[in-house]
Amino acid sequence: MTGTRVVAGPAADTPPAPQPPGWVPLRPTAADLARQVRDVVADLPRFVLAPLLRPWHRRWGATRAEVAAPMPGDDVFPRAQLQATRAITVAAPPAEVWPWLVQVGCLRAGWYADDLLDDLAHPSARQIVPELQDLEVGRWLPMAPQPTETTAFVVDSFQAPEWMLWRTPSSTWAWRLTPLPDGRTRLVSRLRFAYDWRHPAGIVLLELGDWPMVRRMLRGIRERAEAEHRRRVPLPVRPRRLAAIRAVHTAAWASIESCVGYLVWSGLRGRSDRRAAAAAAVVAGECLVFAAGGFRCPLTGLAERAGATSGSVTDIYLPRWFAANLPAIHLPLLVLIGWLHRRALHRGR
Repeated sequence: MTGTRVVAGPAADTPPAPQPPGWVPLRPTAADLARQVRDVVADLPRFVLAPLLRPWHRRWGATRAEVAAPMPGDDVFPRAQLQATRAITVAAPPAEVWPWLVQVGCLRAGWYADDLLDDLAHPSARQIVPELQDLEVGRWLPMAPQPTETTAFVVDSFQAPEWMLWRTPSSTWAWRLTPLPDGRTRLVSRLRFAYDWRHPAGIVLLELGDWPMVRRMLRGIRERAEAEHRRRVPLPVRPRRLAAIRAVHTAAWASIESCVGYLVWSGLRGRSDRRAAAAAAVVAGECLVFAAGGFRCPLTGLAERAGATSGSVTDIYLPRWFAANLPAIHLPLLVLIGWLHRRALHRGR
């Protein structure tokens, strides 16, 4: 598939392309909604800190060469106030990453980010949707249920599976897929936005939400493309490496659970001593690491690359339902621990 450059932006009266026959956006389940709320909560610090971290997050994941390299659409808005070049490495070839970009859009396959905020809570697709693979110049990629020229990107031009350019009347969003050794892909995103100062609310929302949403989108594309690639080309199992990862994870999990148990026990006995403080520090540190990784174990990627069929290492030694619901199981315990030790400290005064 190839496209030709469209010089003009999308016309105001250009209708959005209708959804293809047979395609219905996924309906959220209770588990989906819980996950979406969890994701938004995890991203709240990034929303708040984004303006302070602007010089850093505008090049999140990208090398100096990638930031300096030209991208399609650089000449469209030469005075753009926002230019952000971000990148991620995907363990799948460009031809397998490309379809995930083709099908994006609100009430399409989603944006692979915070579905609660950008797709009316409809879960982003976790498989390639054949009905959404008909890419053409002029295709609308909605950012809202009722898209307009300002709330939908339009496919400006592309060269599959190498690069793609989307645009609105005030922005461009370019994507480049560069093949790497061992069948991997370097996925580079560049968003350029010329601010319309007559709409300050939109500028504020963009400054707060751009980095957290694009970061989660890039990771969402990586997660989906790599999972699909593993289904097509299973990785060789490395038993020794996988056993080592399991042992480390089991030891870490046992130490954290013992700290949780001690905090419950000491709280029930009204003891908030130095040991309780140390146990609380261990638990808090693990919670921060877990939340920073999108509530995904940091060892997940290592386990998958070692040939694990499931990314959750906890599934090996614990029932699957328990491993899949660790946050929900531990949240009431953490609330109880906080209340018990607050009461103990209050009584000790």
